[in-house]
Amino acid sequence: MASPLQALLGVLGGQTAAGWPAFDNIAGVHWDDSKPLNNPDTNSPDTSYYRGGSMLLTGFGEVDVPDGKAGAEAGIKKDNEGHVGVVLNGDATTVVSIVLQKFYPSDDTQSILQRQFGSDATVKPITSTCTLDYGTTAPNMQKNAFYQISIGNAAVPVFAETYVDEDGGNQGPGVTNFVFYRARPDQRITSMQCKRTNA
Repeated sequence: MASPLQALLGVLGGQTAAGWPAFDNIAGVHWDDSKPLNNPDTNSPDTSYYRGGSMLLTGFGEVDVPDGKAGAEAGIKKDNEGHVGVVLNGDATTVVSIVLQKFYPSDDTQSILQRQFGSDATVKPITSTCTLDYGTTAPNMQKNAFYQISIGNAAVPVFAETYVDEDGGNQGPGVTNFVFYRARPDQRITSMQCKRTNA
C-alpha cells in the first residue's frame, strides 16, 4: 500500500494541476481544515490559499515533542518523530505545493524521502550545496537540498526542497521542512547559489 506521502505526491504529480477536492480522501492524511482557507499573509498567487492537516512518515520512533501549549503552560509529550504537519498551498482552484514540517533537524533527508516510497521511485539530488539562505545574503545555515522525485504511478516527476531550522527557540527541538513542488524551483535554486549536480 502506498504511504500517505506517496499518495499525496501521486495527486500533486498528475498530468495537470490537481484541484483542492482531489486531496480530500487520501488514506493516512488527517485534515484539520475541511476546505482551503484564504491566506492573508502572502502576496503570491501560488500561496493565496492553504489547507492544514497531519500525517505520519514511516521509519521513525518515539521522541519528546512540544505539546502545543504556549507560555508557562507549555510542556512536552511523547509522539512519533514522523508525525508531521501537512500544508497544501495553492491558488483559488489548484494545489501548487505541499509543505511537511517534522520536529527535530535531520541531515539524511534523501533517505527519509526514499523510505516513504516503493522500489519504483527514485529520489535524485539536483543540487549539492547552497551558498546563501533564501532571500538573504547570509550564508546557508539551513542545509537546503533539492531533489527530483519520480514515482512509478505519478504522471510527472515532482521536486522536493528540504531544509532544517536548528534553533527551535521557544518552539522546542528545531524542525526539518520538506516542500514539494510541481515545477522545478529554479528561481530558489539560483537565488541561493546552489551548485547543481549533473543529474
